Amino acid sequence: MVATKRLFPIAADLNGYKGRLLAGDVAAAITVWAIVVPESVAYAAIAGMPPEVGLYVATVPLVVYALLGTSRRMAVGPSATAAAVSAAAVAPLATNPEDFVQLTVALSMVVGAVLLVARIARLGMIAEFLSEPVLKGFLVGVAITIIGGQLAKVFGVEAEGEGFIEEMVDLLRHLGDVHRATLVVGATALVALLLLHRLLPRIPASLVVVAGGILAANAFDLEERGVHLVGEISAGLPTLGVPDVTWTQVANLVPAAIGVSIVVFGESMALAKSFGAKHGERVDANVELGALGAANAVNGLFGGFAATGSSSRTAAADESGQHTQVASLICGALLVVTMLFLTPLFEDLPEAVLGAIVIHAVLGLIRIRPISTLRHQSSTDFAAAVTTLAGVILFDILAGLIIGVAVSIVGMMRRAIRPRCIQLGLDADTGTYESLDDDGVAPVSNVVIMRFEAELFFANASVLRETVLATVDSLNPQVVVLDAESITNVDTTGAQALGSLIAELESRDVQFMVARLETPVLDTLLRCGVDLSGKTHRRVKDAVGAISQ
Repeated sequence: MVATKRLFPIAADLNGYKGRLLAGDVAAAITVWAIVVPESVAYAAIAGMPPEVGLYVATVPLVVYALLGTSRRMAVGPSATAAAVSAAAVAPLATNPEDFVQLTVALSMVVGAVLLVARIARLGMIAEFLSEPVLKGFLVGVAITIIGGQLAKVFGVEAEGEGFIEEMVDLLRHLGDVHRATLVVGATALVALLLLHRLLPRIPASLVVVAGGILAANAFDLEERGVHLVGEISAGLPTLGVPDVTWTQVANLVPAAIGVSIVVFGESMALAKSFGAKHGERVDANVELGALGAANAVNGLFGGFAATGSSSRTAAADESGQHTQVASLICGALLVVTMLFLTPLFEDLPEAVLGAIVIHAVLGLIRIRPISTLRHQSSTDFAAAVTTLAGVILFDILAGLIIGVAVSIVGMMRRAIRPRCIQLGLDADTGTYESLDDDGVAPVSNVVIMRFEAELFFANASVLRETVLATVDSLNPQVVVLDAESITNVDTTGAQALGSLIAELESRDVQFMVARLETPVLDTLLRCGVDLSGKTHRRVKDAVGAISQ
């Protein structure tokens, strides 16, 4: 039983499953179904795939993740981000439309393989490299590019170009060719979505607008007026098969698949961790790698494109009372019924309505204020967010993500190499030792207290020595106390630098003491020959007190 729960986390929820939980899960399943049907058709268009494929991606990954994932609430399936990333990755490699479809399906399978290999290697920690600032800039950039790509549908014009900038320039050139009937349909749908979402948030706005669009298409004969409709959506369930690609093409997909995998895992983990924290539930990053990998691999076998966690559907399910992934299984069953019997209902849907649905779905991702707030909090985080956003818009989605991660890593290295080394003083009100920059903090006579706020290793060892000696030269103290609370690790170069600093201070008749030094660090220093006999104290207060004795 333990092994079953480990392989299928949902088994733990099924043990003792009660009617109260079922009521919430059923309500959540119906809500997600009402949202995912129109959205999946729209996201298939973003991915460059036939509309029915969106329904495949809405079903297969949803069910696979429900069985294998550790998040009780996350809905996995098509998303605007994953669809856009997939299309951007495949476009340079495809030579014709059929080739594009086959490569897109193969990409999903390769993404699944990459995630499964990462699961075996226990690389769940890579999620930590996708910092919040990078994700904020990435999501805003993706939302802007997606909206730009849908504007042509709403305006009823053709807009082409490599990348967001060229596409927008081409769109501006064709504004004189706007199809008025299409614009009226698209604009009306978008306004209706905004009003319904604001005034009646519990109603599935997408489904209501889809129904209205279909009725309008038949009532006003919109196709005869030049409004493009979705057209035929193949009914039936997806069939199991392998995409028609060569091993050379698969090899060419690997670099793109790694980038898409990072997007899928990063976006999904951010979502799963967010809702897990809200409900006090633990999410295992390594198990998530395996669940998302299996979802995408099986998804590819059934002809789908890359899938990821959906923020809109997950939030809707949570608000509707979802307790477990049983809701996803019920929603999967509803989607099967849809694919078998209900697809003809959506064939008269105007494409402008789909464009409006996508625009409305990603509008909530454009949150500029959190990015602007970073400017006053951390220049490095602000730079990471802005460069990611700019990279997505100016280059492409994967390039933007890579740029943002690179900026974050450089910032992390910069902080590690040039850490803060600040002078402390006594706060008379609290009796604690704080930064001299704080109000009410005064220096201790003839004593310099320094706090080094990083691990001590080869790349920053000189910072400690130079900062302490420069302060000694300036203040000419009798004692130097090092607050070592933040020095959680030290390498041999760092140990040698500290030993050299102590020797230099003693040669100047300046006494050295260290406070709050962790035992593992002390052991390393002793093994490296650094003599700290009589120099270590549990607290800064103890070190200062020992001076006066």
